[in-house]
Amino acid sequence: MAEHPGAAERREPRMVPDAPRHSPAPADIPDATPRTAAARVLTLLHHGGPLSRSSATSSLGLARSAIGNALTELEALGLARTSTPATSGRGRPSPLVEAAPTAPFVVACALRPDRLEVTTGTIGEPVAPSHPHPLGERDFAPERLATVLAEQVEQAVRRQAGGRACAGVGVAMPAAMRESDGFVHSSLCYGWADVPFGRLVKALLPDLPVHFGRDSNLAGMAEYRRGAAAGAANALVLTCDGKGIGGALVNAGTLFTGGGHAVEAGHLMVDSEGEPCPCGSRGCLERYADGAALARAAAATTAEEALRATTARAESARRRTAGTLGAGLAGLATVLDPDRIVLTGFLAELLAAEPGVLTEELHRFSLVARTRRLRPVPGALAEPALTGAADRAFAPLLRAPQRIGG
Repeated sequence: MAEHPGAAERREPRMVPDAPRHSPAPADIPDATPRTAAARVLTLLHHGGPLSRSSATSSLGLARSAIGNALTELEALGLARTSTPATSGRGRPSPLVEAAPTAPFVVACALRPDRLEVTTGTIGEPVAPSHPHPLGERDFAPERLATVLAEQVEQAVRRQAGGRACAGVGVAMPAAMRESDGFVHSSLCYGWADVPFGRLVKALLPDLPVHFGRDSNLAGMAEYRRGAAAGAANALVLTCDGKGIGGALVNAGTLFTGGGHAVEAGHLMVDSEGEPCPCGSRGCLERYADGAALARAAAATTAEEALRATTARAESARRRTAGTLGAGLAGLATVLDPDRIVLTGFLAELLAAEPGVLTEELHRFSLVARTRRLRPVPGALAEPALTGAADRAFAPLLRAPQRIGG
């Protein structure tokens, strides 16, 4: 995930003395390939939206009878329904497959440096507009933030009408963490080190399955499944919510996690004699190329103001920031060899403001990028981290619909 500076620059990290220091194994990413025909159909429906029965048959390469049996099972579970669309042409139209009104929903949460965003998601539909809850420094204590999150989740569940069940909660976090249980190794924006945040949240939401993920991992998979990284063989996705830069690498449809904390793009060193970073290093990419860095360089109050400003200082700051981002991307491209680079959040806005500078520096410093003629593209999703959090919450249902759908 994207680890962000900010408040951590002013405080010592909060420690939990008896917490384990290292993950015993790589993070458990609950996105395994669905096994049954019903699970495959439901997964296709969720990631692609309503589709015709014939397209489901061709996309999955299954026999028509297998698709028919899968749909019968999903309808019996209250997860999907089929209908015959009206047509004025000749021939018999293929039935339309869509989520049933009785299908469960999930709650998706994204923790940001200054706010908590909470929304709901349903099968095959974009996540609903989020309800932001501002966060102050008093909310950064782990117990307090867990309480705030649980209260917002409960409110989101109560807002749902129609008696549908909640299949789970997905939480996107700006942290280096163990995703299997939500144990946070480090979150610079909250000043945390070794915090069992998942345990705190689950104790407050005992009746709901809660799943955690690094925000950049969740955003990267969301862009790969239905956004600007779709179809790429090796996609590098960078995220930035104003402060900090996160990264994710999706190779052949699988998220590369390394030991659990891979692609911490914001902490790639771009200047060994540069500014100190809260991570303990110097000259990290996010110290020069995130929204906060642009605002400082442009003498603006916010990154948005710096992106719009027409002063000579702001224009120079945008070029320098874009150039530094391009140089950082060059290092990542040389090592990772992506065939697509996707920039989201503030980074996408910076790309729109200075596309030439950013791409020129990428090509200048990376033979791989020049050879591949890589040109970064903006993300396609309005809320990639929340979309990814919703996907994470839906993952158990998509893998085994018969366990939850009854």
